Amino acid sequence: MNYKYLISGFIIAYSLVFLTSSCSDDNPGLVATKGQWSETLKGNGEEVGAYPDLYSNYWEYTYDLEANNNKALCFSGQFPHCRYFSFSLYDDETGSAIGGIDDLHIEPDEGTSNPFCQTVAQPGHFTVYVVPENADKGFIDGLNSKNVCIVKSGVKKVAVCIRQYLGTDSSGEKADEYGGVELPLISAIDMSTSKATDVPEHILSNIYNASSNSYILKSDEFREVPFFLSPVSKYYPNNSTSYLYARTRLRSDSILSFSFIPAPIPQKAEDYGGAAARYWSICVGSAADTRSYASLCDVNADWGEGIKAHFVICLKNNPRLSEIEAKVRREKNLGKKINLIVWDSEKTNIDGKPLGEYIALMYRNILPNSNWPYSISNMLPTDYYDSTGEPIDHVTQPERQLAHIALGDYGPLGIKESTSDFLE
Repeated sequence: MNYKYLISGFIIAYSLVFLTSSCSDDNPGLVATKGQWSETLKGNGEEVGAYPDLYSNYWEYTYDLEANNNKALCFSGQFPHCRYFSFSLYDDETGSAIGGIDDLHIEPDEGTSNPFCQTVAQPGHFTVYVVPENADKGFIDGLNSKNVCIVKSGVKKVAVCIRQYLGTDSSGEKADEYGGVELPLISAIDMSTSKATDVPEHILSNIYNASSNSYILKSDEFREVPFFLSPVSKYYPNNSTSYLYARTRLRSDSILSFSFIPAPIPQKAEDYGGAAARYWSICVGSAADTRSYASLCDVNADWGEGIKAHFVICLKNNPRLSEIEAKVRREKNLGKKINLIVWDSEKTNIDGKPLGEYIALMYRNILPNSNWPYSISNMLPTDYYDSTGEPIDHVTQPERQLAHIALGDYGPLGIKESTSDFLE
């Protein structure tokens, strides 16, 4: 049973295939069920709120645990071809994270390998279990798996979520919505008999009721546009990701620019474990509807390891846009790592409203390594907005809250200037 709705909040993605390992081997006759996942919720679909990454895809499977508390769920599939994927669990009544597994920590099925740990030519398969806390220890031990996610007592509805970034086909050359494999197979086990049983019905998730508030801030008019570490979201967060955020108002006669050294990104699976970060991107979204509309990531931005990358943002209706583009081209030809993002403030969203001049920026790091000295995960988060003021009003330790101070050259600071000043 599939659902497709407008969505506001961070959700999930990934892709898989086959019923393998202990899901079938230990439970003869077990019937795997397809078609329980939501339709693809695309980061670039201009429907997902809370500033998603444009290079991600999401799916969710939500079920009533209270009515199925005698069942363990089994998710069996093939590791997708992508930069990153994760398997997350949420309390669907509160949106809070209650468990999950990142790609690096998923133990592959016997006889196969995890391609996020080592480069392999053959496909790898895995089996992940979701088990309620009331499960007997003997039953859990009998699963003989390290990939067991326990759902704590008191949770009534569970949203099982997966995220996938930069999915490709099996060759790794062409972008693919599902990461070159099929969606995972879902099956269920009766914990009292260890026999196959009916898979719980996919019910409507509260993910689709998520909403994000937008505000006009006094700091939107400031010349300086600082970047802050975002607090961990309380609503379907991706706990494997840290975000720097900033926002401002960009007018047709102004330019926003910032530069910093991005986190170095590993080029092979063997280096994933100790990497400074798995992935980075810059997303620009509308502060009016919290959706992302423009983005660059480490595979298509003009940047180099250990080198400052420059980003310039202007409105599409800037009367001197062609001159701005020409200047950026000249600087590229001179070897400068520079990127231009043109924001279409007059474009209408799915609600029929213009995106507007108020923009939000997200610098995203997946699996940031806190041991790396310039990791954004070592900063202190700053409240986005509350009744006592704006982010800038909550800066008490700038050396840990403002990216350009906390991280030095590895932290961005936005500056607005007139188009004339930029061109001169």
